[in-house]
Amino acid sequence: MRTRGIAALAALVLVMAACSPGPESGGQLDGTDWVLRSYDLDGTLTLVPDNLYADAEFSSNRVRGFAGCNTFEALYRAGGRTLFVSQPAVTLKACDDEAMALEQAFLAALDSSRFYTSRRQTLTIYGPGHTELLVFDAAPRNPLLGEWQVTAFNNGVDAVISPLAGTDIDLTFGIGSVGGFAGCNSFSGTYGTNANLVRIGALATTRIACEQEVMDQETAFLAALQGVALVETRGPQVNLTDLRGAIKVTLVRPEPPAVALPEPSGEPTEEPTEEPTAEPTETAQPTEEPSPTPTPTPAATPSPPPSAPSTEGPLPSFAPPVDPNVATCDLATEDGTIVATIVYPGDWFTLSEPASAACRFFDPNEIDIPAGGEAPITAVMATVEASPYGEAVAAATDPASWDVRETTELVVDGLPTTLVEGTATGADPSFPAGRSRFAYLIDLGSAGSLMLFTTAETVDDAYASRAGVVTLMMAASVFASVD
Repeated sequence: MRTRGIAALAALVLVMAACSPGPESGGQLDGTDWVLRSYDLDGTLTLVPDNLYADAEFSSNRVRGFAGCNTFEALYRAGGRTLFVSQPAVTLKACDDEAMALEQAFLAALDSSRFYTSRRQTLTIYGPGHTELLVFDAAPRNPLLGEWQVTAFNNGVDAVISPLAGTDIDLTFGIGSVGGFAGCNSFSGTYGTNANLVRIGALATTRIACEQEVMDQETAFLAALQGVALVETRGPQVNLTDLRGAIKVTLVRPEPPAVALPEPSGEPTEEPTEEPTAEPTETAQPTEEPSPTPTPTPAATPSPPPSAPSTEGPLPSFAPPVDPNVATCDLATEDGTIVATIVYPGDWFTLSEPASAACRFFDPNEIDIPAGGEAPITAVMATVEASPYGEAVAAATDPASWDVRETTELVVDGLPTTLVEGTATGADPSFPAGRSRFAYLIDLGSAGSLMLFTTAETVDDAYASRAGVVTLMMAASVFASVD
C-alpha cells in the first residue's frame, strides 16, 4: 500500500509539472526587502561571499537597494511573469576589488532581467534565454540592513553630538557583518539582531593617524556603537540606544542618487514570447562608472585588512543566525521535556551525552568533562532550573550575592525574559567573588526557568565578544513554555 501511494504521488507530480507554465511564474515583488543570495558570474550562478551584501526593494515601479558598494535606483515594469529594469543610477563610491566585482555583475544582471518568479521567501530573476541571473531571499526581520549615515552619537559624557564639520561617518549593516568609516579609519565587525534587540561585537579598525580632534571623535563614536542594545525606528531615522533607552547613535539613509532614470526597454506582456523582442545590450558593468579612487565619502569596506582588536585569549568565531554555518541542539529538562532548540555557531562544540550535560555547554574548542564529573566552564552555558522564573530572577539580582550592573525586562519568542549582568560578591558559594556573568533568564512556565549565559574573571574584549554571542544565540534559538 505504501509503494502504491508513493507511485501515485510521483504520477501526480509529473502531471502537475507537465501542466506548469514554466519556472517563470511571476508573483508579488513589492513589500519585501530582497537580499541577494546568488548571482550570475560568467555563466555560473555564484553564491555571494559571506563578507559582502546586496539587496533590492521594489515599490511603485522603482527598485532601490545596495549593490555591494554603492546604493542604486532604477525604474522597472512587471506584468504577468515578465520584468524589465532600466539601467540603474548609482552613487560613485569606490570599494575594494571584490565588492566592485560583485556590484558590476549584480547591476548588469538586474539590467538584463526579462522574467521572474516570486515564491514564498525566494525571488528568482531570469534573463534572455530563461537563464537564472539573480536569486534573492526575503530579508530577515532586520530594520538595520543596508547603508546609513551617522547624524549624531553619544560622546561618552552623556551628550549626543553631531559629527565634526567636514567629517563624515557612515556604516553598512549586512546580514551579520557591520562595517564603515569612523571619520579617520575604516572599521568592521559582526553583529546580531532580532529587530529590536541588537548586539555589536568587538570592532577591528585600520590604523591611520589623523588630527587629534578627529581621532577623539572616532574613539567616542566606536565606543558608542559597541554600547548599543536596542533599535528604535522613528520615521526615516533610526536610533540605537542602550538598554535604558539612552541614545548612543542616530542614523539616516544616505540621499539617493540624483540622476535621471531611463525608462525600462520593452513592454511586458501577460504571455511573453519565448525570447523578448527588446534584447538588452550586454554590458560588463553599470553605466555609472565608479571612480578609480575613493571620493570624500570613504568606502564602507576598507581595502587594507583590518587589524584584530587586542584580546586575552581567542575570540569566539560566530556565524550570525541567518548564516548557514550554524548548528542546533535540543535542550531538555530532567524528565525529557524539550524546552528549547538552541542555535549556536556551526564551528563550535557542544555535548550530546550524558543527558544531564546535553545542549548545555558551547565552546570553540572541544569540551572535556572533568574527571570528578563537575560541570565544565565553557564560553557559553545553559541551565534549566525547576525553580519558578520569578525566584530565578530574584536570585540573579539579589544585591547580597551580586553587584548588578544591568537589569532589563524583555520578551523573547513570546516569553518573559530578563537580561542581567553583574559581578558576584562571594555570598553565593556556587560563584566565586569577583567573577562576572552576562545572562538571559527565560520563563518556561511550569518547567521552571532557563538561563543562557557567559562568565569571566575579567571584563575584557573577550568577555564582551562572548556576551555578543549569547545575544545572537538568544535571537536565533526557539524556546517553549510548558503549561
